Amino acid sequence: MPDRADIMRQGPLARALDGGRALVSGLARRPALLLLAPAVLFLVTFLCFPALGLLRISLAANPGGTGYGEGTPFYQPGTWTLDNYVRFFSDPYFRQLGLFTIEFGLIVCVVSTLVSYALAYQIYRSPPWLKSVLLLVVILPKFTNVLVLMYGLLVVFGTSGLVNSLLMGLGLISEPLPLLFNLFGVVLGETVLVMPYCVLLMVANLHAIDSALVDAAEGLGASRARAFLEVTLPLSMPSISASVLLSFMWGAGAFAAPYLLGKPELYPLAIEVDQQVNWRLNWAMGAAVAFVLMAIIMVVMVLLQIIQRKDNAA
Repeated sequence: MPDRADIMRQGPLARALDGGRALVSGLARRPALLLLAPAVLFLVTFLCFPALGLLRISLAANPGGTGYGEGTPFYQPGTWTLDNYVRFFSDPYFRQLGLFTIEFGLIVCVVSTLVSYALAYQIYRSPPWLKSVLLLVVILPKFTNVLVLMYGLLVVFGTSGLVNSLLMGLGLISEPLPLLFNLFGVVLGETVLVMPYCVLLMVANLHAIDSALVDAAEGLGASRARAFLEVTLPLSMPSISASVLLSFMWGAGAFAAPYLLGKPELYPLAIEVDQQVNWRLNWAMGAAVAFVLMAIIMVVMVLLQIIQRKDNAA
């Protein structure tokens, strides 16, 4: 193997090749690291580097104009400032957006987890043929485009949609119910988007539970409800925890459902990023809002994990 002096006498390309060969050789001696290398490389290339670039833009000064058609940039390169973050936390408009984003994420989290668990438990208790049908119904929305799915909800739950027409035809209501362009419609749309992932997680967890444990509990005199509460539910908590984290992340980062099924008063921070970048052409402020959104999601997810660990320890 060449010594340090030989390596320094080589050209840059040769040194780079030798370094690459040494890296590959080191990874080959550690199979676990070799298997992780593609995923780590992918994350560093397509997540870490773009995130660092976004952070740099968020610390730049605002363009001071429209940023388009007037000779001004989308941000001022070479400048360093915290003005965008100061504006976010000092402006009541942005503070209200941040609070609503957290509130909306928690609402989606609770609704998605409850609905998903009820459906997953029904799938778990169903016979094999019905189980296949229900699983197909659950994953079917993921076979279509998000926009098509949202417009499908407009057709079904709109003022003259299928649900209102059916209820009025049965004489249960005298006028159409406002099911869309409000908080209910936005939560409905986001729940439809995230629910398949939660259901699949919970179904897998429920099937991993040994059915003999439930049979033993019922054999010792426990009712089906008590056996569920004291055996099935505690053993399925890992999937519930994963569903809580996943659904909050989806809810806090919601874009399509609030944009298509909501109204400006129900727009979370993700839509504000789009407004700043594509409409106000203020990339610096848009990058700052995006980073605050990521920080909110990370902080709430860490808090939820801490709470869950304390509950598990208790």
